Amino acid sequence: MPNRQGRQIRRLVQIHEATGHTVSKSVLAWAQGRILHPGGEATPLDEFSNAERLEIRDECRRRVRALEARLALGRRLLALGSELGPEQWVRACDVLWAVRHLGRAPGSSIDVDIFRACGDGILDELGENFASDLATGYGGPRVMRRLMSYLYPLDTDLVAFRTLLQLETGAAPEEWSRAKLSDIETVDHTIHVRLHKERGHRSRTVRCALTTADGRSGWRAGDLIRRLLAVTELARDEAVEIGATDADSLFLTAHRTGTRHLVVRTESFSRRPFSSLLASIAPAISQPHDSRRLRKTVKSVRAAVLRSADAAAGEDHSIEVYQRHYAQTTTVHVLAGAAVNAAQQQVFTRLQRGPIFVNAPAESISADADGAVSAAADAEVAANPIDRAMSVAQCASPYESPFSPAGRLCEHRPSMCFACPNAIVFADHLPRILAYREVLRGHENEMSPAQFAAVHGQQLANVEQILDIFSDEQRDQASQDIQEIAERVHIPFSQRGTHL
Repeated sequence: MPNRQGRQIRRLVQIHEATGHTVSKSVLAWAQGRILHPGGEATPLDEFSNAERLEIRDECRRRVRALEARLALGRRLLALGSELGPEQWVRACDVLWAVRHLGRAPGSSIDVDIFRACGDGILDELGENFASDLATGYGGPRVMRRLMSYLYPLDTDLVAFRTLLQLETGAAPEEWSRAKLSDIETVDHTIHVRLHKERGHRSRTVRCALTTADGRSGWRAGDLIRRLLAVTELARDEAVEIGATDADSLFLTAHRTGTRHLVVRTESFSRRPFSSLLASIAPAISQPHDSRRLRKTVKSVRAAVLRSADAAAGEDHSIEVYQRHYAQTTTVHVLAGAAVNAAQQQVFTRLQRGPIFVNAPAESISADADGAVSAAADAEVAANPIDRAMSVAQCASPYESPFSPAGRLCEHRPSMCFACPNAIVFADHLPRILAYREVLRGHENEMSPAQFAAVHGQQLANVEQILDIFSDEQRDQASQDIQEIAERVHIPFSQRGTHL
């Protein structure tokens, strides 16, 4: 819906409610809520390339390290500072102490004194910027902002944290922007965060792993949350001290107003800080500089690693349009090259998967036949009822299963036999094939369609293809044999569903 028409509908709903008509709470909340789509996009957003993802990640990590080093220096100096008049400032620690405690209404401003201290070289020990980038005019507020960066994180610092959290969890930017301390819970050496998505009107819990027990040095999602809490600790103390309503927010920033008030609030996360962060990276990052592209980037990486666009999509899709395919509105819009290669390999693998079917009884196979087929026929003829119950097919290479490490005896019989190229099926197996089809249908009733298609879908397709070769009379006779001779398929406990 175009942005202009959406705003008009919101206004009409508000007018309808204001004139005394009944409007449901959910519709009224939508009409009075924030505009989630400020304007239309000329082209759909695609993901950053993998090289760009790594560049963005490394730049954000560099900024987080710089922030932590800067705040560590600021806190050391703050502990050394003392309350002195501006005319007595000779150390940077005293100036930083004044920034933390003085210059607020109703007291007098210290901006001019800060500017003078910078010009006198008192602040040079904090960094080269104070010596090389002096303000030529009245630059007190500018120097004040630079000094406050030694006590509180800047907006670009918080953007770096949010970007890293997005890359680790794949969450939307709005989900992390509105996270609060009350949404965070530590459970069994991991951090659980309850995220809320306004556009989707849903909430979900994200599990954030920790690298170390203290979580102060790693780059996993749980480590980033603890490091973020550490760098916003002073701002949070200020928020509690002044009674700010945003003290529970995860992303806190502090700044001084022109009326000498210290304001601690939730970071707004406008596009400018994120765009400036990406603009600082060389080579240039592709346009547009939109943080929503990070979510699609994570999905592309997952599609490449998991070799499944279905798994990468996560909770974004609930309706399967075609088997193993979704409508073109999928948010995995353009897969990375590795994901495309993996998807192609999956198709080729599915084409060659499946057993070898010999439409003849095993006892009729001559010794001059193919070595693997002849050996399988001999094994089938010599099999006793227990052997037949343990397998739905004969195996040409039980130690070379595509589903087990090389050299290990296959542990997936019979659950993967009809998806394995090593399996050899004879006409004698027809009763067991029918019995195993019922096992698969039992799994189908217990699983979601997408899960069943991924785990057993290929097997069921191969089973149906083999059964189509037999006539109706042969299948009816095999069904009677199942009842009369009690031929069954044994399924190990580890492979059973609740229907068995």
